[in-house]
Amino acid sequence: MEALDSPFMRIPAEIRLLIYSFLLNDGGYKQLTLRNHPEGRLKESKGVRRTRYRVLEQSLLRRCYETTYHLTSPGAEMHTAILATSRQVYDEAAHILYGKHSFDFGPDIEAVVPFLADRTPRSRPLIGEISIYKRGPLPFLESDRYEWAHLCRFLSSTGSVRKLRLVVEGGRPSDPWDGPQELSESDLRLLTLVRHESLDWVSELAQVKGIRELEVVPDLQYYPTPRTTSMIIFAAFSASIESGLTQFLRRQLNIIS
Repeated sequence: MEALDSPFMRIPAEIRLLIYSFLLNDGGYKQLTLRNHPEGRLKESKGVRRTRYRVLEQSLLRRCYETTYHLTSPGAEMHTAILATSRQVYDEAAHILYGKHSFDFGPDIEAVVPFLADRTPRSRPLIGEISIYKRGPLPFLESDRYEWAHLCRFLSSTGSVRKLRLVVEGGRPSDPWDGPQELSESDLRLLTLVRHESLDWVSELAQVKGIRELEVVPDLQYYPTPRTTSMIIFAAFSASIESGLTQFLRRQLNIIS
Protein backbone atom coordinates (compact mmCIF):
# COMPACT_ATOMS: atom_id res chain seq x y z
CA MET A 1 0.00 0.00 0.00
CA GLU A 2 1.32 3.40 -0.93
CA ALA A 3 2.01 5.72 2.01
CA LEU A 4 -0.50 8.30 0.81
CA ASP A 5 -3.20 5.61 0.53
CA SER A 6 -2.70 4.24 4.04
CA PRO A 7 -5.33 5.05 6.69
CA PHE A 8 -2.63 6.59 8.89
CA MET A 9 -1.65 9.15 6.25
CA ARG A 10 -5.29 10.19 5.87
CA ILE A 11 -5.27 11.35 9.50
CA PRO A 12 -4.93 15.16 9.72
CA ALA A 13 -1.30 16.25 9.87
CA GLU A 14 -1.67 17.91 13.27
CA ILE A 15 -2.96 14.61 14.72
CA ARG A 16 -0.07 12.69 13.17
CA LEU A 17 2.36 15.11 14.81
CA LEU A 18 0.75 14.43 18.18
CA ILE A 19 1.15 10.70 17.59
CA TYR A 20 4.82 11.15 16.71
CA SER A 21 5.36 13.21 19.85
CA PHE A 22 3.72 10.48 21.94
CA LEU A 23 5.84 7.72 20.40
CA LEU A 24 9.01 9.81 20.56
CA ASN A 25 8.55 10.83 24.18
CA ASP A 26 11.43 13.05 25.28
CA GLY A 27 10.33 13.13 28.92
CA GLY A 28 10.06 16.90 28.74
CA TYR A 29 13.70 17.39 27.77
CA LYS A 30 14.74 19.43 24.76
CA GLN A 31 18.30 18.20 25.27
CA LEU A 32 18.64 14.43 24.95
CA THR A 33 21.54 12.78 26.76
CA LEU A 34 23.55 10.06 25.02
CA ARG A 35 26.32 8.05 26.66
CA ASN A 36 28.43 4.97 26.06
CA HIS A 37 26.89 1.76 27.35
CA PRO A 38 28.75 0.75 30.52
CA GLU A 39 31.00 -2.28 30.27
CA GLY A 40 28.98 -5.50 30.39
CA ARG A 41 25.68 -3.79 29.49
CA LEU A 42 25.94 -3.97 25.71
CA LYS A 43 23.60 -6.96 25.51
CA GLU A 44 20.75 -4.62 26.50
CA SER A 45 20.90 -3.02 23.05
CA LYS A 46 20.83 -6.34 21.18
CA GLY A 47 18.78 -6.08 18.00
CA VAL A 48 19.21 -2.33 17.70
CA ARG A 49 21.23 -1.37 14.64
CA ARG A 50 23.88 0.91 16.06
CA THR A 51 27.55 1.11 15.25
CA ARG A 52 29.71 -0.59 17.84
CA TYR A 53 33.08 0.79 18.78
CA ARG A 54 35.81 0.18 21.32
CA VAL A 55 36.60 2.56 24.17
CA LEU A 56 39.22 2.71 26.87
CA GLU A 57 38.01 2.89 30.43
CA GLN A 58 38.51 6.39 31.83
CA SER A 59 40.59 5.25 34.78
CA LEU A 60 44.09 4.11 35.62
CA LEU A 61 43.07 0.54 34.75
CA ARG A 62 42.61 1.52 31.06
CA ARG A 63 40.59 -1.56 30.14
CA CYS A 64 39.29 -1.68 26.58
CA TYR A 65 35.77 -2.88 25.80
CA GLU A 66 33.22 -2.80 23.00
CA THR A 67 30.16 -0.61 23.39
CA THR A 68 27.69 1.62 21.61
CA TYR A 69 25.73 4.75 22.45
CA HIS A 70 22.37 4.78 24.24
CA LEU A 71 19.81 7.28 25.48
CA THR A 72 20.07 8.12 29.19
CA SER A 73 17.62 11.03 29.57
CA PRO A 74 15.34 10.20 32.54
CA GLY A 75 11.76 9.54 31.47
CA ALA A 76 12.51 9.61 27.75
CA GLU A 77 11.13 6.68 25.78
CA MET A 78 11.73 6.54 22.04
CA HIS A 79 9.76 4.13 19.84
CA THR A 80 11.83 4.83 16.75
CA ALA A 81 10.33 1.93 14.76
CA ILE A 82 7.71 4.41 13.56
CA LEU A 83 10.40 5.98 11.36
CA ALA A 84 10.66 2.77 9.32
CA THR A 85 6.99 2.84 8.31
CA SER A 86 7.37 4.89 5.13
CA ARG A 87 9.48 7.67 3.69
CA GLN A 88 6.85 10.33 4.41
CA VAL A 89 6.39 9.14 7.99
CA TYR A 90 10.16 9.15 8.38
CA ASP A 91 10.45 12.71 7.12
CA GLU A 92 7.66 13.92 9.40
CA ALA A 93 8.80 12.06 12.52
CA ALA A 94 12.48 12.84 12.00
CA HIS A 95 11.73 16.54 12.43
CA ILE A 96 10.23 15.75 15.84
CA LEU A 97 13.15 13.56 16.93
CA TYR A 98 16.14 15.37 15.47
CA GLY A 99 14.99 18.85 14.56
CA LYS A 100 13.49 19.74 17.94
CA HIS A 101 16.24 18.41 20.21
CA SER A 102 19.88 18.97 20.95
CA PHE A 103 22.11 16.02 21.84
CA ASP A 104 24.45 15.97 24.82
CA PHE A 105 27.32 13.44 24.73
CA GLY A 106 29.10 14.68 27.85
CA PRO A 107 32.65 13.31 28.09
CA ASP A 108 31.83 10.31 25.87
CA ILE A 109 33.18 11.91 22.71
CA GLU A 110 33.70 8.43 21.21
CA ALA A 111 29.92 8.24 20.76
CA VAL A 112 29.52 11.36 18.61
CA VAL A 113 30.84 10.08 15.28
CA PRO A 114 29.01 6.70 15.39
CA PHE A 115 25.75 8.44 16.32
CA LEU A 116 25.98 10.99 13.51
CA ALA A 117 27.24 8.42 11.01
CA ASP A 118 24.29 6.13 11.79
CA ARG A 119 21.81 8.86 10.80
CA THR A 120 20.58 8.92 7.22
CA PRO A 121 21.60 11.69 4.81
CA ARG A 122 18.09 13.14 5.26
CA SER A 123 18.07 13.14 9.05
CA ARG A 124 21.64 14.19 9.80
CA PRO A 125 21.17 17.81 8.64
CA LEU A 126 18.23 18.10 11.05
CA ILE A 127 20.57 17.80 14.04
CA GLY A 128 21.27 21.42 14.81
CA GLU A 129 23.12 21.24 18.12
CA ILE A 130 25.38 18.89 20.04
CA SER A 131 27.03 19.32 23.41
CA ILE A 132 30.35 17.73 24.40
CA TYR A 133 32.62 17.84 27.42
CA LYS A 134 36.37 18.30 26.89
CA ARG A 135 38.35 16.80 29.72
CA GLY A 136 41.46 18.45 31.04
CA PRO A 137 44.92 17.01 30.29
CA LEU A 138 45.51 13.88 32.35
CA PRO A 139 48.31 11.35 31.69
CA PHE A 140 45.94 8.37 31.38
CA LEU A 141 43.66 10.12 28.87
CA GLU A 142 46.03 9.86 25.90
CA SER A 143 43.36 8.08 23.82
CA ASP A 144 41.13 11.15 24.25
CA ARG A 145 43.52 13.02 21.95
CA TYR A 146 42.97 10.61 19.06
CA GLU A 147 39.21 10.44 19.57
CA TRP A 148 39.07 14.23 19.57
CA ALA A 149 41.04 14.47 16.32
CA HIS A 150 38.73 11.88 14.72
CA LEU A 151 35.67 13.81 15.88
CA CYS A 152 36.94 17.12 14.47
CA ARG A 153 37.78 15.55 11.11
CA PHE A 154 34.29 14.05 10.87
CA LEU A 155 32.53 17.29 11.79
CA SER A 156 34.63 19.20 9.28
CA SER A 157 34.02 16.72 6.45
CA THR A 158 30.25 16.54 6.97
CA GLY A 159 29.47 20.07 8.18
CA SER A 160 26.53 18.48 9.94
CA VAL A 161 26.54 20.47 13.20
CA ARG A 162 25.47 24.10 13.19
CA LYS A 163 25.74 24.79 16.93
CA LEU A 164 28.30 23.37 19.32
CA ARG A 165 28.05 23.67 23.08
CA LEU A 166 31.50 22.97 24.46
CA VAL A 167 32.02 22.42 28.19
CA VAL A 168 35.73 22.68 28.98
CA GLU A 169 37.23 21.22 32.13
CA GLY A 170 39.69 23.57 33.78
CA GLY A 171 41.60 23.93 37.00
CA ARG A 172 41.30 26.64 39.64
CA PRO A 173 44.33 26.77 41.97
CA SER A 174 43.49 27.61 45.56
CA ASP A 175 46.69 29.65 46.01
CA PRO A 176 48.33 32.37 43.88
CA TRP A 177 51.02 31.30 41.42
CA ASP A 178 53.91 32.92 39.61
CA GLY A 179 53.60 33.40 35.87
CA PRO A 180 50.78 34.35 33.49
CA GLN A 181 47.37 34.48 35.13
CA GLU A 182 45.34 34.42 31.92
CA LEU A 183 45.84 33.86 28.18
CA SER A 184 44.61 36.36 25.63
CA GLU A 185 43.35 35.53 22.16
CA SER A 186 46.77 36.40 20.71
CA ASP A 187 48.49 34.21 23.33
CA LEU A 188 46.35 31.26 22.30
CA ARG A 189 47.02 31.92 18.64
CA LEU A 190 50.77 31.83 19.30
CA LEU A 191 50.55 28.63 21.35
CA THR A 192 48.57 26.90 18.62
CA LEU A 193 51.01 28.10 15.94
CA VAL A 194 53.95 26.60 17.83
CA ARG A 195 51.79 23.48 18.34
CA HIS A 196 51.93 23.40 22.11
CA GLU A 197 50.77 19.88 22.91
CA SER A 198 48.24 20.93 25.54
CA LEU A 199 46.38 22.97 22.91
CA ASP A 200 46.38 20.50 20.02
CA TRP A 201 42.67 19.97 20.57
CA VAL A 202 42.01 23.71 20.24
CA SER A 203 43.84 23.80 16.89
CA GLU A 204 41.83 20.84 15.61
CA LEU A 205 38.50 22.34 16.66
CA ALA A 206 39.42 25.68 15.09
CA GLN A 207 39.63 23.96 11.68
CA VAL A 208 36.12 22.49 11.76
CA LYS A 209 33.87 23.83 9.02
CA GLY A 210 30.16 24.52 9.24
CA ILE A 211 29.77 25.57 12.89
CA ARG A 212 27.71 28.77 12.96
CA GLU A 213 27.21 29.14 16.70
CA LEU A 214 29.56 28.25 19.55
CA GLU A 215 28.90 28.29 23.27
CA VAL A 216 31.88 27.68 25.55
CA VAL A 217 31.24 26.88 29.21
CA PRO A 218 33.99 26.41 31.83
CA ASP A 219 33.85 23.61 34.39
CA LEU A 220 36.53 24.56 36.90
CA GLN A 221 37.77 21.93 39.34
CA TYR A 222 40.26 22.07 42.19
CA TYR A 223 43.82 22.32 40.91
CA PRO A 224 47.06 22.31 42.94
CA THR A 225 49.27 25.37 42.94
CA PRO A 226 51.17 25.31 39.61
CA ARG A 227 54.85 24.39 39.97
CA THR A 228 55.79 23.46 36.41
CA THR A 229 55.49 25.24 33.07
CA SER A 230 52.72 22.93 31.86
CA MET A 231 50.75 23.43 35.08
CA ILE A 232 51.12 27.22 34.82
CA ILE A 233 49.88 27.20 31.22
CA PHE A 234 46.90 25.03 32.17
CA ALA A 235 45.98 27.30 35.09
CA ALA A 236 46.21 30.40 32.87
CA PHE A 237 44.28 28.64 30.11
CA SER A 238 41.55 27.66 32.59
CA ALA A 239 41.12 31.29 33.62
CA SER A 240 40.69 32.20 29.94
CA ILE A 241 38.00 29.73 28.88
CA GLU A 242 35.19 32.29 28.82
CA SER A 243 37.35 35.06 27.37
CA GLY A 244 40.47 34.31 25.33
CA LEU A 245 39.52 30.78 24.30
CA THR A 246 35.99 31.73 23.27
CA GLN A 247 37.23 34.74 21.30
CA PHE A 248 39.95 32.72 19.57
CA LEU A 249 37.65 29.88 18.53
CA ARG A 250 34.88 32.17 17.29
CA ARG A 251 37.34 34.14 15.20
CA GLN A 252 38.90 30.99 13.73
CA LEU A 253 35.46 29.55 12.95
CA ASN A 254 34.32 32.84 11.39
CA ILE A 255 31.48 33.18 13.87
CA ILE A 256 30.17 36.72 14.23
CA SER A 257 29.27 37.42 17.87
